[in-house]
Amino acid sequence: TPFFLAVGFFRPHTPFVAPKKYFDLYDRDKIDIPEIPNGYYETLPKPAMKSIRAKKVQLDMEKELAQEIKEAYYATISFVDAQIGRILDQLVVNGLDKNTIVVFTSDHGYHLGEHGHWQKQTLFENATRVPLIISNPNLEHKGVKSMSPVELIDLYPTLMELTGISTPQHVVGKSLTPIMNNVNTSVRGSALTRWRNGYSIKTKRFRLSKWGGKGELGYELYDHKNDSKELNNLANN
Repeated sequence: TPFFLAVGFFRPHTPFVAPKKYFDLYDRDKIDIPEIPNGYYETLPKPAMKSIRAKKVQLDMEKELAQEIKEAYYATISFVDAQIGRILDQLVVNGLDKNTIVVFTSDHGYHLGEHGHWQKQTLFENATRVPLIISNPNLEHKGVKSMSPVELIDLYPTLMELTGISTPQHVVGKSLTPIMNNVNTSVRGSALTRWRNGYSIKTKRFRLSKWGGKGELGYELYDHKNDSKELNNLANN
């Protein structure tokens, strides 16, 4: 019997609650907290600066508290990982792993002290990039990785094609099956994110963010080949 199952996990999410055994997996004292270079904030447009400095209680956090928060975040991730494992195990037990497509993704990324910020609501890589794993039992090449830009709107036409269902003409997402068959190909040159009055485009190498409808509030440009942490704004260079 064909079935579709959408499973949403609340974790990892504040409050960071999980069984103690998942906290025990991590040594809090060894957890690194990102450092911000001197003068960094002066290189950002005002809206970008506001996005990472809006929550006053999170600014310039004590290292011990920051380590405790990251440990708790890691624990909730491990907890969710175990729950996903329970679902995948049941697919195997029932023989459904042989003909079930599984997609793992998230609604947004997360800052854990990067750019001096915690949580989400920015246009940096930390908040805009999400995990995406697609498991297709009929795929010839398994366990391979692509760095092609994709968007979450691409999931719908992908699942339609994989299950032999026609995609409506008005759908603007692109099927990712060409990438699944050849990780060296691409279906789009960039991925777009919008947050409030900011727009950000990510290509394989660069991220360009524009603030304001016409860029009147400033730009950010990051070269991920040489600056994966997005700390060197090249927009004015």
